[in-house]
Amino acid sequence: MLAARLATCKAQPVLLLRGVPAGHNSFHSSTQHLRGARVAVVLSGCGVYDGTEIHEASAILVHLSREGASVQMYAPNISQMHVIDHCKGQPAKGESRNVLIESARIARGKVTELAKLTPKDHDAVIFPGGFGAAKNLSTFAVDGKDCKVNGEVERVLKDFNKAGKPIGLC
Repeated sequence: MLAARLATCKAQPVLLLRGVPAGHNSFHSSTQHLRGARVAVVLSGCGVYDGTEIHEASAILVHLSREGASVQMYAPNISQMHVIDHCKGQPAKGESRNVLIESARIARGKVTELAKLTPKDHDAVIFPGGFGAAKNLSTFAVDGKDCKVNGEVERVLKDFNKAGKPIGLC
């Protein structure tokens, strides 16, 4: 979902899906053990309609944990585009929430500001899906193909791409 949205955004070109350089093990195969791999997971809040899709984030975290990877979660310290009442599927009037604080729900409190994420500290980065990618990590929900990607997200994608490290987009 994020890959499709980011691919249509007007930003400097970024290779969104990156293979691993020759001579390195791929993270793609589910049979590949990730023991010792340091993986960054970037969240966009908490909730399918206004943040990270919880099922996707949970599946990623379970898989990485079972395979022995070390995971650190990150999120931008910004206000959400809006808050959705997930029972009604409609915007909650008068409410505002912070993406970093909402992401802490999934991260069980252990979430770091996205500004601190660098490829030197991680072997790969993964962005779980959810409408938060279109609303909080970019302006796709409002601007469509003319959207802009959050500056920190763009920096992370470019840095990991330049370092030749895997980028996972759900």
